[in-house]
Amino acid sequence: MLNIFIVILADMIGFGIMIPIFAYYVLQLGGTAQTATLLMGLYSFAMFLSAPLLGRLSDRYGRKPILMLSMFGACLGYVLLAFADSLWLVAISRILSGCMAGNIAAAQAYIADITDESNRAKGMGMIGAAFGLGFVIGPALGSIMAGDNFEAANFLRPALASATLSFISFLGIALFLKESLSKEHQQQSRDTPAQSRWSGFKNLLTQRVLILIISCGALFNLAAGLFESIFPIWAKDLSLISGPQGLAPMLLVSGFTLAAVQGGLVGKLAKKFGEQGLLKFSAWLYASAMVLLIISGANQLYWVVLFAMSLQAAATGLMLTCIQSLVSQKAPAHEKGRVMGVFSSVGTLSRTLATFSTGSLYLLFGMQSPLILATCSVICLFFLAQAVQIQWSRQSITE
Repeated sequence: MLNIFIVILADMIGFGIMIPIFAYYVLQLGGTAQTATLLMGLYSFAMFLSAPLLGRLSDRYGRKPILMLSMFGACLGYVLLAFADSLWLVAISRILSGCMAGNIAAAQAYIADITDESNRAKGMGMIGAAFGLGFVIGPALGSIMAGDNFEAANFLRPALASATLSFISFLGIALFLKESLSKEHQQQSRDTPAQSRWSGFKNLLTQRVLILIISCGALFNLAAGLFESIFPIWAKDLSLISGPQGLAPMLLVSGFTLAAVQGGLVGKLAKKFGEQGLLKFSAWLYASAMVLLIISGANQLYWVVLFAMSLQAAATGLMLTCIQSLVSQKAPAHEKGRVMGVFSSVGTLSRTLATFSTGSLYLLFGMQSPLILATCSVICLFFLAQAVQIQWSRQSITE
């Protein structure tokens, strides 16, 4: 498990480097807030298209070759971004990188392969911890490398650093990662007739609790897409920061909190309270954090914003890990990649729609409107989580 953690960590640091500065890159090339979120949305849309395919291929041919292919493709995407001098080249680079990011389904399936129900939440938490640490180290590096001047920010170094880390992940997979899926399960998957995305989704409709859990993931991604894509511009327009480097403390607080929660806390809490109950609590915590962000941001209360972001990060760590663990527990052994692919696909579609619309909402209805909608989304998630808990209990009684 340590090997896959290190590989994902290197990849996520590379991904995280570009997160806080991408919107500024678009603005520097002549785009608007709306253009920035549209280009961010291309990444999620490409991931939506590729995640089920990569997940299905990993069921048929193993997790390792799919992870290797995607890491090499991500490297190429960052190289293209490094030398992009127009918005259309930026768009192409984001589409390529987004397609490769569909490997999250294979990574989640890899963890599901090497864990059982007793330590599944802990295993998924390790992926989450890699994400969290990636969001600690990556954004801090990206913000520092870009500089502290919005107009003269440097984006070549961060993009090349991301490309280098993706290539390191590729080498790590090739040299140190062992295949987790047995030959028997690979053959079983190859012998199963291929299904279209819609056919696979229709099959999932017969599993009510799985649909409820995937819907929770969709609502989480809707909230995340609404806030995260506009956050750098939101912080800039509220004068909370004076340049890209100003994002580093905020992102460090969030990243450290996320890593701490997913790296150690979530597994213990899941064993004590169960993933279903923990999911309800995390939805409530996320909504509370968003309300606090709206109020503190409007009043330029910097330290309260930092505190609210730490609460949001903690809620994210709990929520995402619980949802991933619950989905993996309900997926058949020979179809985990496909099911996780559908799960990732639905989530990224929600994030895509949210990201595409955030810039327009921001310009038309005010800078707080994306945060308000994100809050409404996780309130709906709370009630869905309640339904998950009830349905799960009913199934446990009948089984």
